[in-house]
Amino acid sequence: MDAWEAVTAEYAALGARLADPRVHRDFRRARTLRRCVEALRPLNEDAVRLRSLLDDLSDARDLASDPAWRAEATRIEREAASLRTAIAAAYAARDPFDPYDVIVLIDAEAGDRRRVEAVVDAYRDDVRARGWRVRHLYNEPPPHWAILEIEAGEEGAGPWAALKADNGALRGAGAVRVTVLPDAEPSPVDPRDIRIDLYCTRERDAQTVLRVVHEPTGIGAYGRDPEPARAQGNAMRVVCSQLAALESAPEGRYQAVPQAPGGHLRLRAAAAPASLM
Repeated sequence: MDAWEAVTAEYAALGARLADPRVHRDFRRARTLRRCVEALRPLNEDAVRLRSLLDDLSDARDLASDPAWRAEATRIEREAASLRTAIAAAYAARDPFDPYDVIVLIDAEAGDRRRVEAVVDAYRDDVRARGWRVRHLYNEPPPHWAILEIEAGEEGAGPWAALKADNGALRGAGAVRVTVLPDAEPSPVDPRDIRIDLYCTRERDAQTVLRVVHEPTGIGAYGRDPEPARAQGNAMRVVCSQLAALESAPEGRYQAVPQAPGGHLRLRAAAAPASLM
């Protein structure tokens, strides 16, 4: 399949997903899909134009016995070849996660709570300046790490496009590590591969604290919330975002760093492969 055909197929698939009423039960996914459609629209318009040129080229070749039509066929062929090359380059270079919201993992290697809070505050200020929203996915984050959800609105590129370069960044003299993950869906996850560890506490009116672990990869995430379902849902979102990033690592866009069992995936910012430059 040529790149222009892949563009039209992906654009049609996005449209079909948005037409499914079930998608709109999850406003986050629906909003992201709408941004994906808008991001791909210019490339799809070029693909539609190329399809029209190829149809015209076929007609012109049928009339090539006429010198005027032979010259027109040559002109159309050159224009189509140039547009086909441009579409292929743009499609290969694009990051399909750019319209996505992100989940940011902030870990203090030395266990310094103040440094974590400083990085969280910096993200909060930057996000609000951009008109986005930010909240903790782990309620009342522990001293040495935090999980942030950063969401954009309907317009413009998603936070991933702006923040993915932070992957692998060390803040505060190397004391705090940042991992930015696209808030994306991986391939379907087998429920039998998921383990949920529930933590007990003797505190009165304590919140639910649990950990979700994807056993085949060892990727995990903690959830904490007064509502058990929300605690589990937040943890599962973090696990899914890590699995989606891991699936994309072989493409060369990201470099996955091994993690301890039940720990967070780390990504390093990776240069685009030479074929995508």
